[in-house]
Amino acid sequence: MQWSTLVATAVGTVLGVLATLVADHVRWRRDRSERDRDTLRTACTEYLTALSTAKDAFSRAEPSPEHVGKGHVAIGEHGVYAAQHQLELVAQRSLVDKAGRATFSVLDFHDAVVAGHATDSQEYVNAWRAARHTRAALIKEMRKALQSV
Repeated sequence: MQWSTLVATAVGTVLGVLATLVADHVRWRRDRSERDRDTLRTACTEYLTALSTAKDAFSRAEPSPEHVGKGHVAIGEHGVYAAQHQLELVAQRSLVDKAGRATFSVLDFHDAVVAGHATDSQEYVNAWRAARHTRAALIKEMRKALQSV
């Protein structure tokens, strides 16, 4: 048997194994990226759902001055904090910061409602707009994060 045949066979085998390993690694990275994106999308969706549920519930709340400053209890009952903690585990710092600002703006909206401000009052409108604005900024950041994963 000739040495050149053995060497060519060995080189071909090594190249075939390397090509398979590279292809497997690329497939693994793509699958991992898709799982990460799905996990982030789920966390974002759950957080936005909880935040919207809380804001909607707060908009229907009755004035109760003794509840001003206690929105953190009400927002916790709607699962916002649990969803925010989940988001903190999988999201980038900038997204987590915007989620925190959105939570605070909904808390401010809660306080405006339970303080008894009418829906056409400047305090109510400002709190409602701030909540809407921070939510829009959060959604923009979420889209950016989902595209980069």
